[in-house]
Amino acid sequence: MGIYSKIYHNICQRGCQLEEQWKPGSNIHRHHIIPKHMNGTDDISNFTYLTIREHIIAHFLLWKIYGKINDLRAMHMLGAKLTSEQRRLTGEWCRDNKIGFHNASKEERRKWQKRGIKTQKESGKENTFYWWSTKKGRKKRASMGGKASIVSPNNPWSYWASEEGRKKRASMGGKAMKGLICVSNGVHRTRIKSERLNEYLQKGYHRGFKLSSDT
Repeated sequence: MGIYSKIYHNICQRGCQLEEQWKPGSNIHRHHIIPKHMNGTDDISNFTYLTIREHIIAHFLLWKIYGKINDLRAMHMLGAKLTSEQRRLTGEWCRDNKIGFHNASKEERRKWQKRGIKTQKESGKENTFYWWSTKKGRKKRASMGGKASIVSPNNPWSYWASEEGRKKRASMGGKAMKGLICVSNGVHRTRIKSERLNEYLQKGYHRGFKLSSDT
């Protein structure tokens, strides 16, 4: 038995002691030991009784053991925060199997979307999906964009955009071009090492960067 299976077994065994505390509306959840999506039954022997936190952990363990997307869905419905990868997997699975939102008519989807926006409006909370589309939210996004692109620690270009980085780039550029000769054939221009000058002269290039279109 693997480590995840052992932990799951222990949680389910301990949960059986909470059976007497379980009732609809309590903080104790009734959990199918063998999930319904794996053909688990509603037989009393297939139930254990868990706190909300334990219930989330139980479905996480089932996800680790069997890799069933339904356990990610259960975690989400219980209030767990899924990773972006887990949300992607869940969304694609629901879409492919026409579950929930993906099984609704266009009219039902519009109702859900309107209800979701209404809930966000009434919450008055910043940083909700709806809030970012408001005038105030758009202004904040605009102000954050430029700043975030420079100072974000996750931005690999933040150093090169700083004053120190720009100086470093300038010094590197000069060093990189040091000793190179400018050549052009009237259409194309480039810099080459001195030892390749004769090779380019034979191809019709001349020293200097002047193109035929230059005045």
